[in-house]
Amino acid sequence: RYHLLTAVLRELADHLDRFGYRAEIVFDDDRLIDRAVAARAGVGWSGKSTMLLVPRYGPWVLLGSVVTDAPLPRDDAMLRSCGTCDDCIPACPTAAIVTPGVIDARRCLAAIFQSRGDLPLEVRSAAGGRIYGCDDCLTSCPPGSRDLGSRSVEPDALTALDLLRMSDRDLAASVAHWYVPGRRMRFLRRNALVAIGNTGSDEAVPVVLGYLGHPDAMLRRHAAWSLGVLAPDLLGSIKDRLIATEPDDGVRRELEGACA
Repeated sequence: RYHLLTAVLRELADHLDRFGYRAEIVFDDDRLIDRAVAARAGVGWSGKSTMLLVPRYGPWVLLGSVVTDAPLPRDDAMLRSCGTCDDCIPACPTAAIVTPGVIDARRCLAAIFQSRGDLPLEVRSAAGGRIYGCDDCLTSCPPGSRDLGSRSVEPDALTALDLLRMSDRDLAASVAHWYVPGRRMRFLRRNALVAIGNTGSDEAVPVVLGYLGHPDAMLRRHAAWSLGVLAPDLLGSIKDRLIATEPDDGVRRELEGACA
């Protein structure tokens, strides 16, 4: 779908260029709030989840834009709203929709997964088995549910355990269409370590143990938390030895906290 959207945007930009107009594709880019632009253009309306809702498809759309200096007719905004429906608000696992139409990005899992640094302790359990994104405000939204229900959904091919075992090169190729800060796979590994802690099995324990010796202190911190959930007795038995040789204060705090 991403490749198809990119191809359509490229064809449109090339068409404008042939007529002498400047055109630039803006897709998944912080320079333009595409949902706001689409709402003003009448593509859909802004829902209480802040997602753009489109007739029939609801929030299940991909947005991309072409910015141009070509003279185009002006469209009116769509005169629709969510009415009394607020199903998305209680569906959010971290209560990120603080009031209808207002979201606290500091709580939104989709935004947190794409951020740098450590995942906040208070959202790790709520993250569940997610690695990238959170669709709970979308799946709870009635518009488009009929269309969504008619489609077969294939399970994700890439599991958290697979991700943690892959090289950076292979992982980057597998998630070429994902936004990863600086294209640094350490942030996806961080997310996967938390997902493994929440949903992993005994098979995951040796992999998480291996990350306790990773050269990246951020990954050691999340591995400590993950193992504390997966195998607290095991972590308790080796905690003192790990702390004695651990140079990072944050990792030591995670080890202490995981066994508290």
